[in-house]
Amino acid sequence: MVLAGVQERLGPLQAWLFPQRVYLELQDQTITAMVLSGRRLTWLDQLTLPPGLCAGGRPLNGQALADLLGDWLVERGYAGARIWAVLPGIASELRLLKSSAALPVMPKELEALRLPWPAETAVDLLRAPLPSCPGSSVSVAVEAALLEDWIEVFADAGLGLDALEAAPVCALRGIGLQSGWLLGLEPEQSWLLRLEQGAPTWQWRLPPSAEHEALQAELDQCLSYWQSRAPRPSAIAVVASAAVPASGLGALGVELEWMDPLAAGELENGLSHPVEVPLGLLWGLAAAEVQP
Repeated sequence: MVLAGVQERLGPLQAWLFPQRVYLELQDQTITAMVLSGRRLTWLDQLTLPPGLCAGGRPLNGQALADLLGDWLVERGYAGARIWAVLPGIASELRLLKSSAALPVMPKELEALRLPWPAETAVDLLRAPLPSCPGSSVSVAVEAALLEDWIEVFADAGLGLDALEAAPVCALRGIGLQSGWLLGLEPEQSWLLRLEQGAPTWQWRLPPSAEHEALQAELDQCLSYWQSRAPRPSAIAVVASAAVPASGLGALGVELEWMDPLAAGELENGLSHPVEVPLGLLWGLAAAEVQP
């Protein structure tokens, strides 16, 4: 009994002294957490967020969100965890840069990127290299205020934020597709990328995954637009948010090749139950660090 009591007290202390890496997928209504041991999945859980805490990938009530997130991870034994997180696709913009020059930072140079925010909006630009496309990189544009809001949330939650990435970048890393189409299905806004030689050359914003008819219509429009340049694909690679159920999405007028890291052997399921949520974005996030 004494030993059991000591172990109960040591558990939280060990968590603070030796914090674990926790991968988080951030969505407006759900946060999904994943912990790995090497390539073995050891913890997977989802936190449902009350309405009004997040919108468009931005925290609206940072303190309430920090309290909820911090308490959740403490209860699960991950107090003080080191966090790698992936933002929803709606929160960022991609631009392909075919140059090794420094990223543009001046307002007039930012105008050339045609970002969707007002000209006076402070923007952070991050570079994601493309190993399969030498001399090119993806520029990820995010509103500076959105990044600051998330940094503050994690700090208030007592968590260390080590990385914050964009959903399309994680999808590209996870799937390793060289040419063709990549469809990202997310609950707030989906997106379609055209890939050539491993680089995204074109992006189209699509309706949320739950709006099947609207999603089908706009997907058909995208493919028809490109049909004069490239044959209509027989299949489209799909990376889905963990907040999107896989059921009911097979009927989109084209065969979908789901990115499933467990089925592909990239991950081993160390849980006592089957995994019932898509892990494509989380695996793409983790793949930047996980060693073979």
